Amino acid sequence: GRVQAYLIHFKMGSILEGNVQLPSMPQVTSSNSPEYRHKLADISSRATFSDSLNSLFQIEVVGPSSKVKLQDLYEATLFRIETKVKLGSQIVEADNFAAVACWEPPGAVHPKHTAEELEEIALKRPIYSGFIRDIEAARTMCLGEQKCWQLSLMARDPTRTSKGAVRAIIEPYVRRAQEEGVPIWCVAGNERARDVYSYFGFKVVEVVHSGAERVKTWCMVCNWPTR
Repeated sequence: GRVQAYLIHFKMGSILEGNVQLPSMPQVTSSNSPEYRHKLADISSRATFSDSLNSLFQIEVVGPSSKVKLQDLYEATLFRIETKVKLGSQIVEADNFAAVACWEPPGAVHPKHTAEELEEIALKRPIYSGFIRDIEAARTMCLGEQKCWQLSLMARDPTRTSKGAVRAIIEPYVRRAQEEGVPIWCVAGNERARDVYSYFGFKVVEVVHSGAERVKTWCMVCNWPTR
């Protein structure tokens, strides 16, 4: 059906129902339209292009003798977004895409991969397969079978400066999760993201190392144990 961009109101609305409006908060909208999917993939890939983790994963795809291009990362990110949207995720942006993220509600988080699925991925991408295995094991170790919100692909447009844009797409969902009594899970692929999430109350519960370079990824949780 037709997908519309919905203005998220902080006093009412299906996304942030029950929250109180925060002062000087940029306008926030949510949609899963093709435009929003493209913008999330574009901004996320530009913001994280130099990250060691993305380079590690993309070299498995293009080969060690080829140079990783921004278009390669964009296409890989867009594929991830399409998968998340099909499961029921929400793309949220603030201040005309100064910041953007994908929020996965409880029930929309990708189920844990089976051993057979991981083995199949490992045939072509052993490092990525090991990463998925370790991340999912960390989530199970921390949360067990507890349903959770999941935050992914959060990025600021590197060409924009907008005060409060990141806060606008994270803080209301943290408060909603607290009201619902469920935790939030996220994975930080670099130290900048780790520090941003920490500011909003996320705690590191596991550090995963990938590849011969032992590239770090921080598994983080918020509102856990639930209050």
